[in-house]
Amino acid sequence: MLRIKKEVDLKELEKFGFEYDEDNNYYFYYGFTRPSCNSEIRIYVDKKDRVITTGFDMYVAEDKIHDKIYDLIVAGYVEKVEE
Repeated sequence: MLRIKKEVDLKELEKFGFEYDEDNNYYFYYGFTRPSCNSEIRIYVDKKDRVITTGFDMYVAEDKIHDKIYDLIVAGYVEKVEE
C-alpha cells in the first residue's frame, strides 16, 4: 500500500490539486478524463493514517490516476508500506 510520508506536511498536497474535506478529514483529488464526460477518477489521502486510496467510475483511463500518484512519488512524498 502507498501512503504519504510522515515528514510531509499534508497541506503540500494542495500544490498538486488536492482539496481538504474538513467533514471527513481527508484530502481528495477528482479528475475527469474528458471535459464532456462525467466519469471521474478519485484519489483520497486519509489525514490520520496518510494512506492513498484510489477509485474511478466506468470508462476512465486508469493512467490518469497513476499520473497524479507518480507526480507525488517524484516529489518524494510517497512511501510503500506493508499492509
